[in-house]
Amino acid sequence: MEMLSRKQLETTMDVLTEEQRDFLENKLKIRRKSQWLQILAKYKGVDITKEMSMEEIEEKIDDWILIDCLDGGFNKRPYKCDCGQPLRFQYIIQNKKEGEVRKLGANCFEKYLSLPASVIKDVKSGMYDINLERDEILTKLHKKLFFPLSRYLHLHLPSDILEQHEIGLPLTNVQIHLVERINDRYQEEKRLSELFDVLSGPQKAYVSRMNGKDRRELLLSLDNGYIEELVPDEDLSDLDEGIQKHIELGLPLLEKQQEQIIAFKLEMKRNKSLKRLTVEQRNWVLEFNRIEQNEILENLHQPSYYSISKLNGLPVSDEVIKQVQLNLPLLNRHQAEIRIAKQKVHEAINSDSAITFSMLMDRHLQTLRAVREKEDVIPPGLKKDWIKIQELSLNLQNGHAFDYGLFKLLLSNLTTPLKVEKDVYL
Repeated sequence: MEMLSRKQLETTMDVLTEEQRDFLENKLKIRRKSQWLQILAKYKGVDITKEMSMEEIEEKIDDWILIDCLDGGFNKRPYKCDCGQPLRFQYIIQNKKEGEVRKLGANCFEKYLSLPASVIKDVKSGMYDINLERDEILTKLHKKLFFPLSRYLHLHLPSDILEQHEIGLPLTNVQIHLVERINDRYQEEKRLSELFDVLSGPQKAYVSRMNGKDRRELLLSLDNGYIEELVPDEDLSDLDEGIQKHIELGLPLLEKQQEQIIAFKLEMKRNKSLKRLTVEQRNWVLEFNRIEQNEILENLHQPSYYSISKLNGLPVSDEVIKQVQLNLPLLNRHQAEIRIAKQKVHEAINSDSAITFSMLMDRHLQTLRAVREKEDVIPPGLKKDWIKIQELSLNLQNGHAFDYGLFKLLLSNLTTPLKVEKDVYL
């Protein structure tokens, strides 16, 4: 909706009845004072509630209080600020402690009130918004845009809205939305009453004792029926008494009760999974935190992707090795650890130029020892390869030229006839 110009607003203001003008001015005065108090209360950290009167809020704030805000009219400046500047809008404020009264323009707030610029900005913004409410009412009046409040007079509406309607002033959009919310609540309450009426006697007696929030949720969910699929087949004695009562009476379960049943079923499933483990497996699993325990138990049916032989030579933790030895599913972090270890091995294999004797032993010592234990049965045609491997190792140790590719080829050739397991670097 496009607002009227300043001149049109003044013209519309001039045609108001005395009753309409008085109502509008008084409404704006109350709104400005309320806005002022709320801003000061927020700045001072004073807790206020909707039930508190403005007098009670004033007592809590004990500071400058807005008495009135005078509007001289469009293009008119009949009032004066204490600094002498002519004003259209004059704010009359009083100090609650000392009784001092000031008549100020918006520009002099900061000078006289010793309030932070941010608070002054909020005050000015709040007053501007209130003036917009007045302009909205005048614009709607000029354009004859009236909300059909007569359809909602059966509702318990705020007295100011009823009075505003009765004297022929349009409602603001904010007021219209409030009326619609009140109507929505009324329709919901009506629906809740209808749903309550279809309950049996025992159901009504039970539902009547519920708190308002739970009663509302239950009644609104009646159309969805009794959620049987969530009810466990197991013994219900460990369930919450309220859940058992809902089941007994055939009432829909509340959301929090559904969550409890889901948790109950998961716990039952978890306990069954733990019982399927050996004592050693169970004790090991219970050393993990609850989240990781559940991750392991949920994947018990998954096949194992790793064996101890596949982990040989990989720089992984003892925890990963133990997990595989117990034939338990690896955690996601275990699998990530193995991927990183494989990547490290891959990078090491592809960085042969920087090999040292210490690195050589770290990578191949286990394989070399296994070959040495069986060197008496090395086929005659491969004995020279074994001798060459030892020469290459000695050359590297003494800082001479070293052919790592040849070393790995010769060692790999020996593992097959000797039935020695290759390390991951071969």
